[in-house]
Amino acid sequence: MSQRSHLTDSEAWRVVCRLDGGQTQSEVALAIGVSQSVISRIFNHFLETGSPGRRPGQGRRRATTSKEDLYLVLTARRHRNMNATLLQQHLRSATGTTVSTQTSETGSMV
Repeated sequence: MSQRSHLTDSEAWRVVCRLDGGQTQSEVALAIGVSQSVISRIFNHFLETGSPGRRPGQGRRRATTSKEDLYLVLTARRHRNMNATLLQQHLRSATGTTVSTQTSETGSMV
């Protein structure tokens, strides 16, 4: 099974079409490469809302802009000995944006 966090909207629609075409959830799960519970959740969401895809805007709001992200990356590359606290202070003094010193899901410091 794959380690993806979400199926794309087109993949979710493909799931619904396969299920409407008569395939079982297990067959669809095997063909797409996800677990049967993912297929079940997508189809139940489709039955409730009429759309299998996720709603945009869900999840935690971003603390930084793409320019601030780039600033952090470049600063970290230029100053390899700088820890997360120093990067946080650098960004705050340069842009006024306060971010966490904890690592994000991707493993980068923000």
